[in-house]
Amino acid sequence: MWKRITTWFRHSATILWARLVACAGLVLAAAETILQDPAVSQAVQAALQPRYVPYYVIAIGLITELARRRTLNRD
Repeated sequence: MWKRITTWFRHSATILWARLVACAGLVLAAAETILQDPAVSQAVQAALQPRYVPYYVIAIGLITELARRRTLNRD
């Protein structure tokens, strides 16, 4: 099973991370209609407060760099 999974992202943590981020974006885009419900919207806003967005972006950048460095010197 793990071999099939690693083959899917070509044994690259960077590709895996990019696909996870893209899937998360697709899920959020698809959930946009659900988030228009005020109760759901308030729950999401409580969990993902806008003041923490810069930290989320920093974390995504760090994970991306670490994933890239993992395979950078493999030649």
